[in-house]
Formats: sequence, structure tokens, C-alpha cells
Amino acid sequence: MAYEPFAAKAASYSRKMKEGTTWATLCLPFEVSLENQNFRAFKLLSADDVTETVELEEIEGSIAAGTPVIIKMNDGATKLDFTEADKTIAKDVQTAETADANYKLQGLYTQKEFSKDTDNNCYIVKGDKLMNPAKLLDKTTTESVGSKPFRAYMVDNSSAPAAGARMFSISVGGSTTAIEQLETTADSKAEYYDLQGRRLQNLQKGVNIVKRGGKTMKVIIK
Repeated sequence: MAYEPFAAKAASYSRKMKEGTTWATLCLPFEVSLENQNFRAFKLLSADDVTETVELEEIEGSIAAGTPVIIKMNDGATKLDFTEADKTIAKDVQTAETADANYKLQGLYTQKEFSKDTDNNCYIVKGDKLMNPAKLLDKTTTESVGSKPFRAYMVDNSSAPAAGARMFSISVGGSTTAIEQLETTADSKAEYYDLQGRRLQNLQKGVNIVKRGGKTMKVIIK
């Protein structure tokens, strides 16, 4: 559905979050001030399919109309609820690419159902990870994966997205927040090391270096 841009005296948005939600996405057709909000907003800075991490950069001031972002809820916050006065309602959803143009955030104004056949290059925020809905549909008992309106998802624009990761963990300033990587880090094929290179028997609290299937990942256990 396409909308013509128009000016609104007031634009409101309200959304109840599932209990325990930290990370989510947002894409609204009007500018949103970040002052005194109960969440922080981030743009997609980079994505690495070797370490299975995406790096985010915090947005200051406001979110531009139609711009897809990843948000982090403040501790204890369970709802988005705000009103903006005298805003232009944007017709078009914007995309936000990484510097190398290999990945982008794609915003949604309407609901989207993902297909295991055509959406293998897409990733949605689920928990503290960006997960591939096509692989969820193909490798698990999940029967449908969708995204509601005014959300966003990541798209792999690289030349070989079919060989991409099953999931990415989210990193801000180089610190990985997810404790689950790829299919799993806790299996017999994974090797664990501390930052000094000492071999570990299992994942431990703090920073772990995990080697599995020819790939190296940094995992932080809090």
C-alpha cells in the first residue's frame, strides 16, 4: 500500500512489548524525537558473516521519517508510546545500507510473511539475535514467520547470501550481546578459549573465544 506524504498535526504510535524484550525494530512514517524516550535507537553499521555479528551505531537526536532502525528498550520498559506534533508523514519506506552495501535494514509499513524459498537472505530480530526466517522454516518445526507493520528486517545483498549465517548476534561498540551463535556453540565440535588463548572445557562467564566449523566467534556470557 502506498501513501502520499501529508502533514499531520499529531502522529502517535503505541506498541506493547513481550515481557523480557530488549531488542526490537522500528520504522515509522514520521520523524521521532529520541529525547526522553524509554528506548535507544541504532543504525546498522556493519555485518560480518564470518563472526556472525552485526555492529550497531547509536542514533542521536531523532529518527528520520521512514528510516528503519534497531531499538534497545531501557531496563523495565515494556511499551512504546509517544506522540509527535506537526510532522510530515512520509510516503516511502527508506533503506539503510552498511558502508560496503552488502547488508541493509529494510523498513515495513505493512505486514510481511517470509518464505523459505525466496527470503533466505533476510534476517529478523528475535531475542538478542538476527535470525534467518527461511532457515527457521526449513530447519525447525516453525510453520510461519512474519513481521508486523512498522518494523524492519535485515537483508543480505552480498553475492552469495544462500551460504550466509543462520543467525547474527548483535554488537554495540564491538561487544557481542548474544550468548547463542550460529546453530549452537555448546556442542562437541566447538572449541572454547579464553582471551589469553587457554583452552576451556566449557563456556564460562565473561568473554569466550569459540572455534567451530572453521569459524571463530566471540561470545560473552553475563
